[in-house]
Amino acid sequence: MKRTNNLSKLSEYLFLAVIPALLCFVVFIGEIDRASEITLYTAAFLTNPQNSLLSLKSSNSYASNSLNTAKEENSTAVSSSSVSYEDPSDIVALVKQAEITYADSSNDGEIIEKDYSTQNATSEYNGMYIRNTTASHTVDINDYLNRKVYASIDKSQPAVLVYHTHASETYELLDRGYYTNERSSRSDNSAENMIRIGDEICRVLEENGFITIHETTVYDEEYSGAYERSCEAVSQILKDNPSIQIVLDVHRDTIYQKDGSRIKTVAEINGKKAAQIKIISGCEDGNVAGFPNWQKNLAFAIQLQNKVTADYPSLARPLLFCSRKYNMHLMPCAIMVEIGTDANTLSEAVYAAELFAKSLSEFLEELT
Repeated sequence: MKRTNNLSKLSEYLFLAVIPALLCFVVFIGEIDRASEITLYTAAFLTNPQNSLLSLKSSNSYASNSLNTAKEENSTAVSSSSVSYEDPSDIVALVKQAEITYADSSNDGEIIEKDYSTQNATSEYNGMYIRNTTASHTVDINDYLNRKVYASIDKSQPAVLVYHTHASETYELLDRGYYTNERSSRSDNSAENMIRIGDEICRVLEENGFITIHETTVYDEEYSGAYERSCEAVSQILKDNPSIQIVLDVHRDTIYQKDGSRIKTVAEINGKKAAQIKIISGCEDGNVAGFPNWQKNLAFAIQLQNKVTADYPSLARPLLFCSRKYNMHLMPCAIMVEIGTDANTLSEAVYAAELFAKSLSEFLEELT
């Protein structure tokens, strides 16, 4: 009698609670046929509970498996909908070739990844850092953030000049934690030196409606005198294109340690490693003369640095304010930009160039 009552209670529980919930679930996940099947199991259980328990257990097991499948499919959908950066096809091809070329290359020193977003900074304002190496000048960041930027851009004419005083500077191709002396840190191949980085910056600017001129002449076939040669060429380009408002001399850095290891500056952005960038602005100081309007350049540099930092907080190293001209005296909005170091990969540098150019495009939009 007691056993009969227990089965009766179980039947009532299944009929009123478990079965309706299970039916709703299988209908929700699109398994209409299984809903009909479970209904039949329910009727069989109510007439013959003992013989139907195994069948019902099978249905519940199926529902559990269906739930796991639904979770897996949903997880896959979320994963596939997330945006991820893919290397340009030309970079992929270079890497594949390098894997063959340097498969058995020597290990001549360690490459160390470091975050240099605050390294050697002398001042900070709202998360933006500056490294001031001048002997005579102080920098009030807030003051420069509120100064006028001396540029007014017409999108129907060339507005930005990108060039490279040291065009032959290049990068690693393989990300494997060490470098080999079998690969030079300079190259005359425009597919892998600074000209490729300039191409990326110009591509993004052009896509955002800014007409650019990319000067790809190599001025450092002989390292000595490269700035004098690039200065002469840039001066002529500016004379021929008076609409140009922004001038970028794009380089990369080197950071070597006493033990022979090399540093690559890295920021992870959207799940991918990017080479950190460094904006450089100069001034008159000590023996540096002929740069009377350097404060205009510094205002542009600081406000651009602020924009990059707001968009990608770890992308930029501290802005370097130094006692140098680096051809910046030619225009109020002329700066140098270093994209990573020779220990960064070309992939990381191209990605950083893209991110920098996106911020620059948005910044320039405000000057149109």
